[in-house]
Parts: sequence; structure tokens; C-alpha cells
Amino acid sequence: MIEIAAIMSAIAQDYNDFIIITALLLFNAGIGFWEEHRAANALDALKKGLALTARAKRDGQWGEVPADSLVPGDVVRLRLGDVIPADCVLISGDYLSIDQAALTGESLPVSKKVGNVAYSGSVAKQGEMVGIVCCTGSHTFFGKTASLVANASTTSHFQQAVMKIGNFLILVALGLCTVLTVVLLQRLISGDRLTLDGVLGLSKFVLVLAVAAIPVAMPAVLSITMALGALALSKAKAIVSRLQAIEEMAGVDVLCSDKTGTLTQNRLSVDAPVWSRAPSPPRTAR
Repeated sequence: MIEIAAIMSAIAQDYNDFIIITALLLFNAGIGFWEEHRAANALDALKKGLALTARAKRDGQWGEVPADSLVPGDVVRLRLGDVIPADCVLISGDYLSIDQAALTGESLPVSKKVGNVAYSGSVAKQGEMVGIVCCTGSHTFFGKTASLVANASTTSHFQQAVMKIGNFLILVALGLCTVLTVVLLQRLISGDRLTLDGVLGLSKFVLVLAVAAIPVAMPAVLSITMALGALALSKAKAIVSRLQAIEEMAGVDVLCSDKTGTLTQNRLSVDAPVWSRAPSPPRTAR
């Protein structure tokens, strides 16, 4: 709607309005791009800090290689504590116990044998086996799941609220413009002033009303507000990848999780042990 108003301003040669509307549009787009660019850089830095390595056999020798350099056909060795770097078909070894709760929700580790597939992102808990890489990146089981989530196009409550406000203002502006156009045309026709200059003057007047009814600064104000929220969250070590997510999380009343490992470190610990004396055994009479 704002872009149409900018185009109408240019057609009517009202360059002051055109410059102001275009500047606000560019300002709003720049804020959104810069904040999401900063969030993407922060996420990339985290990924680099968490970069995995794998033990792969290349040129006949075993060595540590970056996990993102693996390709289908690489032979890798998996053992206790390793994060599986890619989907691998196990080809040799006795057994391998893998915790794949993050992928399937299973609470207990799963025993793998020769011929089974070890999924990327799961953790080896026991044993040691050798596997051959079959899928990497977005072609893995985990990658396909992540791509489905990434491609899910849902409209946030924030976007729905903005659309409702925009639709209401559009209807009001169109109604007022229609009424004024009909009234002014009747006056021009009745006064025999229906000329090109009169029609241009009428279009400029209607344009001014339409531009005035459009909240040109509303997207910029909303983006600045969410950008300030993203800045405050970044100071609390929270990274916002999309500005709309701030409003979505702010409206959450109940957060449901399928397992405690989603929100915790997924490991047991002993805290503040309490010592107690075992009760003495009962005496028996002879």
C-alpha cells in the first residue's frame, strides 16, 4: 500500500511526498536487514565454535577432518562420545550404542549393528564401529527435518495484527476517496470545469488524502521497537534470528517440551548430597 502511494506521488509529480515515503521504506527495510544480518553473523559464530570434527580414512590413513568436509563414500570411525557427523551405514565393528533422542524422542540409547544407519546429530554412548557416509547436509535425516521447519511459512500474530490494521485503513481510505471523487466530479460537471487541469487537481487532492490515511511510519516504528528488543535480548545472551519472533515469544503463556533434554543439558548431576546414618539391624533373641 505504501509502495503504491509512492508510485502515485511520482505520477502526480509530488516529489516531496515521493522522497519522504521512499526514504521511510528504505529506512524500514534497512533496519530489518541489519538486525537479521547481525543475528545471522552471531549464529555463524556459534556454529564455528561448535564445529565438529570426524575421524575419516583418506589416502589410506586415519585422521581428523572437519565434519562439513565429509562427502558420501568417506569411511569414518565412530566411538564413545562422538557426535555422528553425517548419516553413516555401519560396515564393521561389534556394536555401537547411540543416543538419538534429539531426533526420534527415544529415551534410551539404541544398539546399532552392521548394516544399520547411524543418523547425523546423534551421540555415540558405547562401543566403536566403522561406517561409510551415505548422506550429508540437508540430505540427512536431521537435515530433511530441519528443512521442513525452515520452509514452513506461517504468519505470526504480529503480522496478522499489522495486516488487520492495514486492511482497515485501506477500506477507510478507499471509502473516503470514492466519496470525495464522486462529489468533486459532480461539482466539476455542474460548473462546466471538467478539464484536464481540473481532473489533475482532483487526483492530487485524492492522493493527499490516501497518503495521509496510510501509516507510512508505522513499519519503521515497529521495526525500531523490535530491534531495540533484539538488542536487549542479545545482552542476555539470546540471539534473535527473526524480529517477528520477539512478539511471538512474548505472547507465549505455556511452553510445552517433549523431554527435559530440550531445555537442560541432558545429563545427570549430584547436587548438595544429604548424608544419613543407616538404621541398625534388628536384634533377634536366641
